[in-house]
Amino acid sequence: MKKWKKISLFVCVFAFVRELRPIEPFYAAYMTSPAINITLTQTSRDVYAVGAYSCFGLIIIVFLITDYLKYKPVLIMDGICGIITYCSIVGHPSLLRMQIGQIFYGFFFSSEVAYFGYLYAMTDDKRYYQRITGQARAACLSGKFLSSLFAQLISLVNGSVPYVELVYLSIFGMFFSAVWVFLMPNVTKSVYFHNERSESIDQPNTPPVSNSMSTSVGSNIIKDIESQPSKTKATDKEINKNKSLGQVLSYLKKDFVRSYSDPYVRKLCLWWAFAFGAYVQVYTYINVLYTYVLDLNEDSHFTLYNGAAESLNTLIGAIAAYSIGKLELNWFKVGDLFLGIGSILAGIVLFGCFYTRTMWFIYAFYIIYGCLYQTMLTVAESEVAKRLSRDSYGLVFGFNSFIALFLHTLMTYGIVQGHIISVSTIQQFLIYAVYYTSIGTVFLIFSIKNHFSSAATVSLVECKQ
Repeated sequence: MKKWKKISLFVCVFAFVRELRPIEPFYAAYMTSPAINITLTQTSRDVYAVGAYSCFGLIIIVFLITDYLKYKPVLIMDGICGIITYCSIVGHPSLLRMQIGQIFYGFFFSSEVAYFGYLYAMTDDKRYYQRITGQARAACLSGKFLSSLFAQLISLVNGSVPYVELVYLSIFGMFFSAVWVFLMPNVTKSVYFHNERSESIDQPNTPPVSNSMSTSVGSNIIKDIESQPSKTKATDKEINKNKSLGQVLSYLKKDFVRSYSDPYVRKLCLWWAFAFGAYVQVYTYINVLYTYVLDLNEDSHFTLYNGAAESLNTLIGAIAAYSIGKLELNWFKVGDLFLGIGSILAGIVLFGCFYTRTMWFIYAFYIIYGCLYQTMLTVAESEVAKRLSRDSYGLVFGFNSFIALFLHTLMTYGIVQGHIISVSTIQQFLIYAVYYTSIGTVFLIFSIKNHFSSAATVSLVECKQ
């Protein structure tokens, strides 16, 4: 087996097993069950909130130590932190014990970028980056889908949700992922701390493309530019592969400035960070909403289908993302319109979650939201990746996640915990709806502005002719 295929297989198994956490769709329901017996308000404000603060506080630290420790130790800690997270809710835990578990969940959530970093560090031929990234994403989504589906099926067979058994299965998934990492090959180099880097960093592979340029013409020009010998060369390589913190920070700064100097990248990253921040909120509190509406309807006989909703959300979202990835469109030209309309539609379905009190409709709206989000994220991610040098992927993706988690933390502090505005769980989704609608409106304005700018440019050219 070729090395890149072997590495991809190892990472795909890890990504798949890491998502085998069947308690997740029923987490809020478990918190309010007799086994734990805390209120929904405590679940939102005292448990989930600690996880949000922990994610935000740890993401930059995890990003740096992942590179310094060469990935594998962080992947092992990822599994261990997952074990501690779910062990903290076994039995009859105190609120403090669950909050400590959420601190470890912050590390677990933040270290997701580590296995993608491992994947790139262990794959020498960059031609395979797109393929192995797609395989790892597919494995991650497959694990999440099967985990949620299994949780739902076992609940239907059992006649009720077997919370304790789902927690133990989640612990087993985390244990297996930690053990699996020991079988993975060791990393000999990383992007920043352990690598031969030049003082002048290579330029991105894809130069800016004007609005009026078609996809085929743009591709030809890109090929011509890439074939020219004037591409920036790596110079002044350092003999010592181990870099000091000062050198690493210097490289990070250069990568950051170069990556975000492209206005197109900045604009897409703006959508990415803001949309992802709200997505984490929706994903975290949708289960709270299910339990809130069920209690509001006082329907104790209703069977929860949280697992089915989550599995369909994942499956349909993956299919939509795969389908949009095969579309050959000039996203530089139509991307703003696509993200604008998609974000407004996401706002509309989230408004539906706020307005309706019927569980089936809420499930349906959540699935549609997931489909819309995954589709838009695929476009944004792929367009950003096209315009970055390979070594900058982790930095840009990590920084976008940092901004997203900052927004997630801000919403948790101001809205969920009520320090800025005090609202109920269902009213949170009205805020999310307005949030996405606002993002969509901004990108529609971008689209209209670009349209008139392109039209003016064409008219000017015609006048000159």
